Amino acid sequence: MEMRPPMGSPTEYVLHLASAPDEAAAEMVFDLVWRFDFATPGFAALDIALGIDSHTLRSGMVALKMQLNEISGRRGGKPFSFRSMARFDQQVTTKFHLDGAPAESMLILGYEPSRVVSRLFLADFTRAAFDLGITPEQFLHDFNPMYKKGEELLGRYVTELPQPAEGHSRLLVINNSSLPFTAARTNPLDVMHKAIIVTPDEAERRIVNSTMLVTEGDDEIGVEKQDEFVRTDEISQKVY
Repeated sequence: MEMRPPMGSPTEYVLHLASAPDEAAAEMVFDLVWRFDFATPGFAALDIALGIDSHTLRSGMVALKMQLNEISGRRGGKPFSFRSMARFDQQVTTKFHLDGAPAESMLILGYEPSRVVSRLFLADFTRAAFDLGITPEQFLHDFNPMYKKGEELLGRYVTELPQPAEGHSRLLVINNSSLPFTAARTNPLDVMHKAIIVTPDEAERRIVNSTMLVTEGDDEIGVEKQDEFVRTDEISQKVY
């Protein structure tokens, strides 16, 4: 099996775009994120140039889902559907975690420009479990990264994303599945994520637009709700 170093170069996973992702960018995102072995990182960051407003960013997130869905179908994979869509002002440091979801899932997170300083990290805990000869489920049981011992064990599998240029938006696409590696390469393999908020400030906002994609179930969020997600100026919650 082809193996990549636990920490790759930003040139592997950061795409610099002048506008919302086009079909070529979506292909690269799919290859980086929806992995079935450890040859790719399991995540991709798309830095969007100045001039993209929040509504355009969210419209790009919906369009990217449609592009990823088309790519998956063309390659014989399962279709994606929206499980959740939300906007929130998030200014609380988190531990490494997966967002609660079915066993096969993907996150598309849209970060708007903010003066709140933060740091984003990804941890390839599925690779860490593989290297230990255990399943991801066993890793979480024995070395939960919510606690110091587990977080330290993940150390060499952690990637800190470079900061986006000032005023730029960012899309972060993450494999959020919860399955072990198989020799037949049948399971999408996830990474954990966490954020450190360096300078929380109630006078400012750090807006995260969050969508979750899943490959099972028939309860996809409808087109009307998707349009509402793109058009709204409301913040569903503030987390300080």
